[in-house]
Amino acid sequence: MTPSEVDALVRRVIIQLRAPFAVLSIIASPIGWNIQVRTGTRGTVSFTIADGRPLAMRSAIMARLESEV
Repeated sequence: MTPSEVDALVRRVIIQLRAPFAVLSIIASPIGWNIQVRTGTRGTVSFTIADGRPLAMRSAIMARLESEV
């Protein structure tokens, strides 16, 4: 996946959750994708997704962001 595809995936999850979040950065690293999201008034949340398969990534992003809602 490209950074643009990962960004779009994170944004779709945010829309599905109807959460007041915004994507700040998506950075590829040797261990996976480093993702940083602004969570409204609560600051930011950063996490890494190691599995590069789209369905696995979507599930991991959903689980991480749901814990912030």
